[in-house]
Amino acid sequence: MFFAILPDMIQALTVDKTGRVLLPSAVRKRLNLQPGSRLALELLAERIELTVLPPESVQTTLSASGRKVLAASGVPSDAARAVRDERAARAAGRSAA
Repeated sequence: MFFAILPDMIQALTVDKTGRVLLPSAVRKRLNLQPGSRLALELLAERIELTVLPPESVQTTLSASGRKVLAASGVPSDAARAVRDERAARAAGRSAA
């Protein structure tokens, strides 16, 4: 059985004898998956769906309207600077982590 991984990319995956599946490099890069990244697995009929989970250090809560939002950490941050730094790192061909 073949699955669409990314646009114009179809790849069959094989389960090894211990039940592991290797995600293609293009998928790991696209989703910024690193060693230790967490995924949620959901079985939907004959389909397996994986969803990237936030790092355990990221706390979420529900807003008054019921939307999932980041919980206040009490640590000041400059989101605009973080975005600029990440973009510069990607442009230079390296990870911003």
